[in-house]
Amino acid sequence: MFVTVCAFTFILMALIVMSFNRHIETNADVPDNHIQQIANITAAAAHDYIKNEDLVGLKAFTNRVIAEESFTFLSVEQYGNVIAYSQLNKDASGELATRSAPIGDVSNPKGWVVIGFYDHSPTPVALFSEHLLIWGTLGVGLLSIILIHMMMVAVTRPLRQLHDVSDTSDSPSHFQFFYQDDVSETVSMVNAMREKLDNSYNALHASLKNQKYSYSEARQIEEKNEAIYNASHDAIIVANDNDIIIEFSPVAEQIFGWERHEVVGKAMADTIVPKTMREAHIKGMRHFLSTGEGPVLNQRIELSAIRRSGREFPIEISISPAKTEQGHIFVSYIRDITQQLKDQTELKIAAHAFESSEAMFISDSKGHIIRTNPAFTKITGFSGTEVKGEKPRSLTANPHDAAFHKGIWRTLLANDSWQGEITFLHKEGRVIPVRMSITAVKDENEQLTHYVAHFFDLTEQKNTEQILLEAQKAAENANRAKSQFLAAMSHEIRTPMNGVLGVLGLLKETPLTDQQQKLVLTARESGELLLAIINDILDFSKMEAGKLTLEKNPFDVFDLFHQTIDIMRPQAEKKNLRLTAKISDSAPQYLIGDGDRIRQVLLNLLSNAVKYTKRGTVTVSLTCNHQSSTYSQIQIDVVDTGIGIDSSHLPTLFNEFTMAEGNYDRGHEGSGLGLAICKQIVNLMGGELSVVTEVGKGSVFSFALNLDLALQDDCVVTTPEPLPINASIAKDIRILMAEDNPANQIVLRTMLEFSGLSADIVSNGLEAIEAVSSIPYDIVLMDISMPEMDGMEATRRIRALDSEAKNVVIIALTAHAIRGDKEHFLDVGMDDFVSKPFTRQAILDCLARWQPKTVALSQNDMVIAPEQDEPNTALAPATSQEMVNEGTLNQLVQDTSADVVPNLIAFYITDAKKRIDKIADAAAKNDYYALEFEAHTLGSSAASHGNSLLCSLCRELEQKCMNQDYEQALDIASSLGKEAPASLSALEERMLLGFTEQSNTKK
Repeated sequence: MFVTVCAFTFILMALIVMSFNRHIETNADVPDNHIQQIANITAAAAHDYIKNEDLVGLKAFTNRVIAEESFTFLSVEQYGNVIAYSQLNKDASGELATRSAPIGDVSNPKGWVVIGFYDHSPTPVALFSEHLLIWGTLGVGLLSIILIHMMMVAVTRPLRQLHDVSDTSDSPSHFQFFYQDDVSETVSMVNAMREKLDNSYNALHASLKNQKYSYSEARQIEEKNEAIYNASHDAIIVANDNDIIIEFSPVAEQIFGWERHEVVGKAMADTIVPKTMREAHIKGMRHFLSTGEGPVLNQRIELSAIRRSGREFPIEISISPAKTEQGHIFVSYIRDITQQLKDQTELKIAAHAFESSEAMFISDSKGHIIRTNPAFTKITGFSGTEVKGEKPRSLTANPHDAAFHKGIWRTLLANDSWQGEITFLHKEGRVIPVRMSITAVKDENEQLTHYVAHFFDLTEQKNTEQILLEAQKAAENANRAKSQFLAAMSHEIRTPMNGVLGVLGLLKETPLTDQQQKLVLTARESGELLLAIINDILDFSKMEAGKLTLEKNPFDVFDLFHQTIDIMRPQAEKKNLRLTAKISDSAPQYLIGDGDRIRQVLLNLLSNAVKYTKRGTVTVSLTCNHQSSTYSQIQIDVVDTGIGIDSSHLPTLFNEFTMAEGNYDRGHEGSGLGLAICKQIVNLMGGELSVVTEVGKGSVFSFALNLDLALQDDCVVTTPEPLPINASIAKDIRILMAEDNPANQIVLRTMLEFSGLSADIVSNGLEAIEAVSSIPYDIVLMDISMPEMDGMEATRRIRALDSEAKNVVIIALTAHAIRGDKEHFLDVGMDDFVSKPFTRQAILDCLARWQPKTVALSQNDMVIAPEQDEPNTALAPATSQEMVNEGTLNQLVQDTSADVVPNLIAFYITDAKKRIDKIADAAAKNDYYALEFEAHTLGSSAASHGNSLLCSLCRELEQKCMNQDYEQALDIASSLGKEAPASLSALEERMLLGFTEQSNTKK
């Protein structure tokens, strides 16, 4: 029994001791490993957030870690600066401990993650108490065993004696009692021992209870002080009277970048006080210790401090001294006011900006205006009191446009900003266009709090824009009018010039004296120069209007060079100049670009070189500056040994209407546009035209172009070969004429009949398509302007036919002559064009060029095409107010006969009167389309029959309709109705005088 009790007691004490030890070990080891793992994981995550510059996400992550793990605080530092800090405000027990982990490379970390937590491992005092309790319990247990043993011995000894007596003697007389009543005494002794044991237990219990209460009370006081210490938003630093830091709070660690164990034991002056203030800091402390006075104590002042990184920053500090048994201590409460000062500065700037000249208003999150500035009142007329509580929508000129205002709010909610133009309604009722920008303002929790809007008045800007727009329109109209005027002038000038050149060509074939021959040649050269000047002016006008386009076609630059030299060679030989071409071996032969424009530039430069060189040479060279697999940079130089150019003329040499010879006795004529046109063409091609010159020695004009390379197979020559003189035309060639003007029909048919040719006639594009589809014509002479369907659309449809008829040659008959029109006609499928008023020579020349190659010609079945003495250019009536153009009538006699012309004129007059009536009817009905069409048709017919005044009025009327200047068009239509009878009468009177063929050679 005794052994069992002892064994049970011993096992119980052993289990108690093991449980206590296991409890202590578990509390000490398990949290430490877990917290270190959390620190490492947090460091890895913080590295990604820092890399992505997502500080908001990092802050949210640290808050989540604190909430889930119940740490005291979690700090993320980068280069000594705290970039994220989270703290859990709750009551806790134990000593504050930290664990840290590096961010990034361990050998060169970008920062640190620091976790603060309360260590629940027992303190030395608590550990001593626990061990004392264990060993006390063990001692009590051993004492209990001894007491139980003594009690058992005292109780069982008499019984053993009785047992021994009973075993050794059968007679009770031999039994002796050693005590009077040993059993009773034993019982009494046991009771006394029990009572003493109870008293000892009660005393021990009371002692342990008092100890527990004292420890708990001390622990509660410590926890309260620690909670207050950690809950402070200010950094708390405690230093002794030797300026040695003895306490350093977690917030101080966050602000200054030092860890507690690193800074405790160091002087404040050496760690957080700037060098410039250390001496004053030490003197102030000594002064207080000697006098008890400190002017900066117990009050908040602003100073500078330094972080661990050495960077100064502003702080607000309050220092409180306290007396202890060990001496004075100084408790400093420090707050980082960097952001506060920044916010104050921004508020000052914002306040200043709010009072600036730019109108502003602030509204709440619902859009109600809560504040305005003076500029707002100046622009809108409303004071801040009048609009307070209103929504900006009430200020606009269109408050009922719900869709517009909803669109603004949708943009604000999606992007936190909106900007655009809006109209306000001034207090006086006038509309104010403004440019507004609205920005959303949010708090630190990303909750919308306000809207800030600023705007400025666009009234003056809009007025300026309107003025500029009107000026631009006026300039464009003026430029358009200039271009249209030049286009019209091409008609008006070319007709008399063509007549002059034609008469001079005829005159040259008559018997003339040497003096007369010289005069004729001089007159013809002057006429050709005038036509060249007209061409330059029209070309420059097209460039100025931005309508000059460049082609990108393959061409043979070697052929282009040789052809250009061949053209200029006669002029050079006439002056006994040596004209040569040099082509570098490295120069590419086949390129892609606008060969015609390059030829134009080259011809102009060569022409100038020949013109201004009296003796010596003119050389044109082609070299390659650079070449790749896809393009080449070629350079063209034109070198002459001419008179050179004075340096004073170089700045304006490439300006329009400028010539190097500015004096009155200059020996060369021209428009002064040649070099200006060349420069613009080169610029359009991406190059630059330059000149190097010296007076008396000559000039070098150069330009370089980057052009794509082409293959030889791509360079197909599309330009027809020049016709030889006296080229033949087959009499059986099938011709279709599409012309709606009866007078022009008769003129063209008569010209063909006098040449031994015939033609079928249709009056519009639809009839032309039907005729071509039915009969295999060789050539179609297609008028451009016709009723029902014009010549352009008819050509497109013919080219779209699913038969051989789509390949018929189509020649445009047009009254337009600006360069570029031919390209336009070719784009729609036409092959060539002849300008109105056309001549028999121009028509026969075109027919000879385009007749089928397969036609067999015999001496009796052919027509001899006349020599090309006059250019194939567009002709238009002169601008003279003469009613009849004698030159045109003479040309008509030459192209037909003196006997036929009166019949042509009579038929024209009959048709013209009908068209005059149609013009009057269209004007009365304001049918501007019909007005334009009839004016074009009558003008073309009048030009062909020398009816100058009527032609001029029709051309002007047509132009006004094209420009949509209908008011003036109606005025001109009225004038035309009044002037037409006199113009037709004048032509009829001229017809009655008759015509002769004395100066014309019938071809």
